[in-house]
Formats: sequence, C-alpha cells, structure tokens
Amino acid sequence: MSSRVQNSMKKVLSGLKGAVLFNEPMSKHTSFMIGGPAEVMVFPADEAELACIINSARAERIPLFVLGEGSNLLVRDKGIKGIVISLSSPQSGDSFRKIVPVKEDASQSFIYAGAGIALSRLLSYTVQKGLTGIEFTAGIPGSLGGAVIMNAGSYGKEMKDILESVRIIDRMGKITDIPAKDILFKYRCSHIHGIAVVGALLKLKKGDQNKIKEAVRNNLLMKKGSQPLTKPNAGSIFKNPYEGAAWKLIDSVGMRGVTAGGAIVSEKHTNFILNNGSANARDVITLIRQIGSRVEKEKGITLELEVRIVGAA
Repeated sequence: MSSRVQNSMKKVLSGLKGAVLFNEPMSKHTSFMIGGPAEVMVFPADEAELACIINSARAERIPLFVLGEGSNLLVRDKGIKGIVISLSSPQSGDSFRKIVPVKEDASQSFIYAGAGIALSRLLSYTVQKGLTGIEFTAGIPGSLGGAVIMNAGSYGKEMKDILESVRIIDRMGKITDIPAKDILFKYRCSHIHGIAVVGALLKLKKGDQNKIKEAVRNNLLMKKGSQPLTKPNAGSIFKNPYEGAAWKLIDSVGMRGVTAGGAIVSEKHTNFILNNGSANARDVITLIRQIGSRVEKEKGITLELEVRIVGAA
C-alpha cells in the first residue's frame, strides 16, 4: 500500500465505531472457503456510519466492496484491494440484520429486513409468524441483500415477487428507499443504482403455518436430494441459458467429476464446483474456463456466469 493510499485509508477509517481488520483472509468469509486477503475489512456500526464510509471512500478514491454472507462469490487468490464492508457479521451493527414488522391488513403483512440477515433466519421468522411467500428461499444460502441484488429464485419464484421497496446507499452516501416497481429485475440479476443495499421491505401474505412448514420442508428435501451440500461451494456456477439447464449441458460434454488442483466438478450436480479442502481460486477458474470452452465448442452455447468473481487477478 503506497503512502498516499495509507493516508487516504486513515482518513476513511478515522473515528469509526465499528471493528476494522487488516489483511483479513476472505476464505474466512465466503461459502467457498477460498480467497486471498481483504486489504481492510470494516464492520460498520450502523447505516449512518456505512454512509460516511462510502462517501469518504469516494472522496479519497478508495475502492469498496460490500459483502453479505459470501455465497455466490469467488475471491481471487491475491485478495481484494481497498475496503471490504461486511454487513452480515455479528461484528457489524444489529440494524443490518434486524426484522421489523411495518404494517398489515387482513391478508397481507409488510416487514422490513436488513440486508445482512441470512435468508435462513428470515425464513424461520416468517414461518414462526405464519407468513407465506418466501418459502422458495429454503436452502438458498446467503443474505437478503445478496438475494435482492441477484434476484435469487427457485421453484419458479424470485425475490422480485415479494419486494415492495429496496433501501440503498448511493455513492454520495445518501440513503434512499426505491420502490421495487422502479427497479429492473432480470433472471439472476437486478439493476439497482447504489453502492450498498442495506435492507428491503417485503410484502408477504398471511397463511396456514402448518402448510408453510410443509412447503419449506419439501423445498429443503429437494435441495438436499439434488445439490452437493457437504463440501464448500458457491452455489450454481452458471446461469441456465435459454436452451436448457446448465447442468445438463455441462454433463453432456463430459465434465462431471473433472478436477483441477483441489477443485472438482460435482458428481451430484455438475453446475456446482466443490472445494475438496485445498482448492484455491485459480483451480476453480481453471474448471470454469474448461466448462465454458467445452460447452461452447461442442454445443455452440455460451454459458454466462452466475457466480461473481472479484479481487486482484
């Protein structure tokens, strides 16, 4: 880190109430358990502090990366320059993981949830309260913020179906609530013009708690039956193309069980790459390139990444 960057970093970090870590291995903060160090990792105390960090980093030209639960993410082996902001960690302020009932009527209930809350915890809350609409997230790893940004989905439903509004902080540090109808959502992506999603207002329906529990249980069983959940991974590597399921295309070109270093294409679900315990990002990227090359050469189809790859090459 140059002296200019050091001085700029000191200005950004000065006076923070939240915890700060230096050269923190990203392998500790991703579901892949892979990744080089974050130059600086910050755990903001609240929204106001996060807004201040974003505004100061912009002024000092320090790059920022906002981290949720670390799923659907591959961090390169040289790590991430600048500041990584963690919203899901217990070291960050509670406001990023809170659930607040907002309003309800005879059939609907609106709840606000912080972006850092794990989808599994949010789902448990809605089951407990007898609220339906979010059962499709059962078995999807990650945080609410990541799910909103990725428009995560399963079983024919997506996050856009239950969003009323999204709370963001823009590059100037301004906090804004954007109506979901004003956001362009596509398959496994959304166009949200902000540096950080800090929460969302969800619109759910009141339902029968026993039926909700059964739906969640069935969804979890289907996930466990079809996906490799015993070894570190980042979920689906590629989006499903128009032509069909990505895993079928990958399987058809003979990539099932192929290895590169400590990484392996799952035998159970070929759109998953697993960390066998010693994989690094280079191993995973090698397999990603092999898969993409084979599918394009043999099937004439270009696969698009669903997993996000970040960090210094």
